[in-house]
Amino acid sequence: MIKSTAQAEAKLRDLAERLARKLAGSATIDTVRQAKDSDGWPMLFLSDGGTETAGSDVIAIRMKAIDAVSKDVFGNAQLAYTPHNMEIAYELDATSKPEPEQKDLAQVVAECAKTGVKLEIKEIADATAVSAASMDAAAAVVEIENQDEWPTKGA
Repeated sequence: MIKSTAQAEAKLRDLAERLARKLAGSATIDTVRQAKDSDGWPMLFLSDGGTETAGSDVIAIRMKAIDAVSKDVFGNAQLAYTPHNMEIAYELDATSKPEPEQKDLAQVVAECAKTGVKLEIKEIADATAVSAASMDAAAAVVEIENQDEWPTKGA
């Protein structure tokens, strides 16, 4: 399958810069690290001093293209340049409350919403590190439709 990660990478790069400015000096989440999952999709890990272990204040963001109904010129299935989903994940504590502070989580969701893509909020079980694998295993608890681009849909 043909895919392009260019748009996802560009949007997450811009988001990383905005979040680094917004979270600078925060008492909890103050580090932004860029990464890729095993399929090559870009990710951001927001943490307190770079500590990304279970039980720590960590928010992960991953952007992936939505499977398109499009075909390439050879008739093979392909992922369209747009639209995309953005997943936002964080660990729950023992009382089922988010590990990151609400103000940090709200700031992240607000900045992610500015990208114009569908947001999926995922909660990771207590004592489980926030990672691409734990995000894959978690179901979205909230989906926020924010799409502004659907080039392969409609008449």
